[in-house]
This record gives sequence, C-alpha cells and structure tokens, in this order.
Amino acid sequence: MIRTKRYISPITLRILAVNIGALLILAFGLLYTGQYERELIDQAQDSLQTEGRLLSAALAGGGVRENLLGEPILTQDLSLHMLRQLADSNPLHTILFDKGGRLLLDSNQLQGPGGAIEMVDLDPPFASWPISKKISYGVEKTLKLIPTRLDIAAYPKNIKGIETYPGMVEALRGNESSGFWYDEDGHLLLTASLPVQNLKNVLGAVMVLRSGKAIEEAVHNVQMTVLKLFLWALLTTLLLSIYLTETIGIPILRLAEAAEKVEQSLLLKDSVPNFSYRHDEIGVLSTSLRSMTAALSERIDAIGNFAADVAHEIKNPLASLKSAVETFMMVEEPERQKKLLSIIGNDIDRLDRLITDISAASRLDSEINRAQKSTFDLANFLQNIVRTEAENLGLKDRLLLHMEKDRRFLVTGNEVKISQVIDNLIQNAASFLTPDGKIMISCLTQKDKIILNVDNNGPPIPEGKLETIFERFYSERPESERFGLHSGLGLSISRQIIRAHKGAIFARNLPSENGPPRGVRFTIILPAGATV
Repeated sequence: MIRTKRYISPITLRILAVNIGALLILAFGLLYTGQYERELIDQAQDSLQTEGRLLSAALAGGGVRENLLGEPILTQDLSLHMLRQLADSNPLHTILFDKGGRLLLDSNQLQGPGGAIEMVDLDPPFASWPISKKISYGVEKTLKLIPTRLDIAAYPKNIKGIETYPGMVEALRGNESSGFWYDEDGHLLLTASLPVQNLKNVLGAVMVLRSGKAIEEAVHNVQMTVLKLFLWALLTTLLLSIYLTETIGIPILRLAEAAEKVEQSLLLKDSVPNFSYRHDEIGVLSTSLRSMTAALSERIDAIGNFAADVAHEIKNPLASLKSAVETFMMVEEPERQKKLLSIIGNDIDRLDRLITDISAASRLDSEINRAQKSTFDLANFLQNIVRTEAENLGLKDRLLLHMEKDRRFLVTGNEVKISQVIDNLIQNAASFLTPDGKIMISCLTQKDKIILNVDNNGPPIPEGKLETIFERFYSERPESERFGLHSGLGLSISRQIIRAHKGAIFARNLPSENGPPRGVRFTIILPAGATV
C-alpha cells in the first residue's frame, strides 16, 4: 500500500479542532456580555430618571407663569431659559410638551425665522480615521453580531405628535416611565418620560434622552479585553498543537513509513525508528514494532533454513532409493534383489517418517497459537503419563516418578503438546537405557518455576553436543539401533513447544563420584500457574 503524503497531518487537524473548539466555546461565553450590559443600562436609566425628576422640578418652578385666568402654565421662553441654565452642568436632549400636548421645545432644534433646525452630532469622515480605529470599528461591528441585546426595540421613526413619543401620554397622566432603544444608527438610546407638575397639577410632560455610547464603549472594552486574551490563548493553542504534532503525529507517521518499508523488504528492518527512550505510548509502540519486526525476520529466516534442511534431508533417502532401484534393474540374483528390496523398503519408511515429522513440525506454530490453553495439575498429569508409557514400553518398575505427595503443581498451557514433549523425552531415554537401567522422573518447585527432570543411566552425550541435539534433523542414536528410525526432529519440536509456553529445556550429563558420567538428565522449566 502506497500512502499519500499530506501537507497537514490529520491528527494535527483533530488536535486543533478539539483545542480550538473548546477555546471558542469559552470565548463566546465570555464575549456574551448581555448581563453586564443590562446592569449598566439599569444603572444609567436610574441616573437618567433622577436627572429627569430634577429637570421636571426645575421646569415646574422656573418655566411657569400664570395665564389670564390666574392658572399656572408652562411657557416656551421661560422653559428655554431654564434649560439653557441647566445645559452647562448636564446637557441632555430634552423635549417638552404642555398639558395640551403642544410641543414647546426640543433642545436639539434651533428656532428661527425659517423654522426649526435640528442639531445632530456627526462623527468625522470614515476615510480620515486612523487604521487602528478602523480595525476597532470593524471588530466592534463583528462583536455586535453576538446576540447580547435581542430584547431592545428600535426607537420610533416619523415622530409627529406627543402620542408617538414613548411614555409621553402616560406622563401627562402623572406617570413616570423609562426605556432603552436602538436609534437609527444602531446605537443605544436611553429615555425617561416624566410629568411636569406643580403639587398634583400636571402642567406638561418632559422627555430626556441620553446616548448609550458610554455603555457600548464599556461593553466593547470588556469584549476587546476578552478577545485579546482569546487571541493569545489561540496562539498558545496553535503552538502547543504543533508541539503535540511533532511529538505524537510525526513519530507515528515515521513508524508507519518504516512499516511500509519493512513490508516491501525485510532487509530494511533496521529502518524502524527507535523511540524506546520515550516513556510513553509512542516508546511502547516503537519497542513493540521493532521487536515484532525482528521476530518476523527471525521467523522468515528460520522458515528459509527449515526449507533448506528439509531439502537436504530428503535428498539422502531419495539418493539411496534411486541407487537401489537402478541397481535392482541390473542384477538378476534373487538374494541380491531381495536385499535391494529391503533397502528400498527401509528408504521408503524413512521418507514416510521424515515427511510425517516435517509436516508436524511445519504445523506446530499454528497449532500452538490456536490451541486452547488451560490450567492443569502436573502431578496427576505425570502419573497418568508414567503409567501409560510404562505399559507401552514394557518398563514396569523401571519408569519411576518422584514428587511430593499431596501437593499440586499447577501449570497453564496445552496438555496435549506438553504431553508430547514428556512422551518424547521418555521414549528417547528408553532407547538409551541399559538392560538393568531405570528412568527417573522428578518434579519440584523453585520460586515461581516448576522444574521437571527426566534422568536415565544411558551413555553420556558428548560435551560439544549438549546443544546440538536440539537442532533440526540432528540424531545421536545408540549404535545398536537401525539407521533411519528417527528423523532428528523430536527434540527440536520439544524445545519449540516448551519455548511457546514461556519455558526452557536443556540437557546435561549426570556426574558421578569417580569415573565417567553416570547418565543424562533432560530438564524442563515451566512458569508456575500456582502451587498448592
């Protein structure tokens, strides 16, 4: 499989998505300043209403004169004079109506011969703004998309009479009211409508208006502070994500690329990066992958060597069989033909045993991996094997078992395969046994190990051959035994089975006090499941 190279690692995208997603949720929560904005509006409304009451009281005292009937009425000139006196200390947009609903004055309009002129504060041209202010304005417009003021209505347009001014009709009835709105430019506008009354006599109604730009700026400043913190956090998140990519994503990608190279050629097994110095999952993965690659390489080498050994071993009986057949065709004497037929039969039997053992050896790995393992008592297990082999080999009272009574030796593994190993060792020992010799099987525990010994008093194994006897197709048989009865795979298969059970098997000669060794001991060491 050819992996498509990518400029951005998918794991990097996932790390960024998780980190930035959580950061965006947090930032949105902080930027949602609706509660903060409402508290500022409430405070500003209370302040505006208080100022409106003071203005109403001032107009009721200084903007009133008596009419011809002696009744107090609001007059435009006195009210305007009063507003001008108050405008220096606290300028407010003020709208005043008399009790008949006639507009007396609007502080944003100048009265002249040509009519009323409305005064509006204009911002400087956008083109003349500095770049920093333009950026701030753009950010402000973007932040306003966050739903912080969904409950604010627009200020009424096309206002002509008192009934179109919010709360003014109620003010003529003696009731106070306040509100907050969007003006036509989208800015916050605060209003308070109050009656102008002398004692309980309503003389008119006054509305005071104030821009909420100060509130908007306060909210905007908070949001900008949060936004700056968000940008710093975002930068930190990006740097940390890149760091995580360097420490997680790239090493995994290197391991994957190395695995692809090994898939193409095991000669590149050393190309797997070594991250064992890392005390994390990447280090564990690297170590496991290197171990797996080494084991796979060894297994493939073993298969290749096994195939070469098999070819070599099969050639010998085939060559002998071919020679015997060719000779049989040339001779005519019955005795020689009979002898050649015997050789041919022996070679065929030898080939049959060899092929059978080779087939068993080649299936051994898969059988061990698929075989069901269980925990069993080695004590009862050995007693049954010794009893069966003693009858089959005619070794009654010569095949002995020694182990502690009333003790269990629990082993976890496959009974059939372990039985195959013990049977092979017993049969191997029986082939070297002297006429009066005995085979002694003993079992003992040592810490967390179970040690099984199979002793016989046959001839010793040459010192240089104690390991060689476990190699494939090597056979060290008694001189009296007919050649070709054994394939030389028994001990090799036994070691393979024991190693698959995380154990060990080896041989050594038993020393004697004086003279040559007195026999051979095969030792099996298995991990103990438990001992009781």
